Amino acid sequence: MSNEHLILSKNFLGELLEDSSISEEGLQKICDRLPELHRGRSIIGRRNSQTTATLMTMTMIADSPYRQMKQCLSQISSKRSALIEAHFNTKKDKVKIERWEKTGDALDAVEAEQARVNMVEFKSTAENAMKEIGMYQDIYEQIRISHNIPVDWDEEDYESQEITHALRMGFRQAIQNLISSGRIAISTVEYWEQFGVHPLVGEKLTREYLASVDAEIKEGKLPSVVSMHKFLDQMVETFKDEHKHSLTKIGVDAIVNHQYAYKKKKN
Repeated sequence: MSNEHLILSKNFLGELLEDSSISEEGLQKICDRLPELHRGRSIIGRRNSQTTATLMTMTMIADSPYRQMKQCLSQISSKRSALIEAHFNTKKDKVKIERWEKTGDALDAVEAEQARVNMVEFKSTAENAMKEIGMYQDIYEQIRISHNIPVDWDEEDYESQEITHALRMGFRQAIQNLISSGRIAISTVEYWEQFGVHPLVGEKLTREYLASVDAEIKEGKLPSVVSMHKFLDQMVETFKDEHKHSLTKIGVDAIVNHQYAYKKKKN
C-alpha cells in the first residue's frame, strides 16, 4: 500500500475513529472521496492564487517595478526555504524509519508509520512550493522585460526609482484616507513631509482630483483606474525633486552613497 493510500485508507481512519458512530457505509463513502483532497490540493494548495499574487500582492505592495521584482524575489526565497526544509526533513525521516523498523518495538513501528505520512505531506508542500517559485519567476521576468530593466540591474538602479515609488504611495494613501474618513491621516502627512511635499498642498491636489472624478460620475461617466494612475504620475512629475529640501534640512547632499551601493560588474 502506498503512503498516500495509507493516509486515505479505511483501516487507517477506522483505527483513528474506533467505536465511532459513523456507519461502515458512511466511513467507506468518506474514504472513497478523500483522494479528491490530494488532487484539489495539488491544484489550489498554494498560499495565494495566481490572480491574488499578480493583481493584489504586486499592486498593493509596490508602485515601482523594482519593488515588485523585489517582492517576487522575496516570495521565491521563502518558497526555496520551504523546499530546503522539506528536503532535509524527508532525509531525516528516511533514516529514522530504517532505525525504527529494525527494533521490532511496537511504538517504533507507529513512529515509522507517522514518518511515512509526514513524507507524503512534505512532498505535497514541495510540489506547491515549486509551482509558486515558477509563477513568481515568470512574473519577475515579465515585469523586468515590460519595463526595459536590464538583466544585471543593481542597487543604484533600484534606488533610482524609490522617490517615484514613495510619491505614488503617499498620494495613493491620501486618496484612501479621504475616501474612508474624509481627512488625511497623520501617517500620510508625515510620509509627505519626509519626501518634501507640503501636507496642505498634497491634500488640496488630492481633493481636487477626487472632486473631478466625482463630477464625472455625476455626469454618468465611469472613469477607470487609469484615471488614478495618471493622477499619480502627475504628482510624481510635480514633486520629483522636492525631497531635496528634506535632504538639506537633514544636512546630507544625497540619498544614496555610491561608495557602498552594490553595482553591476563592468565588462
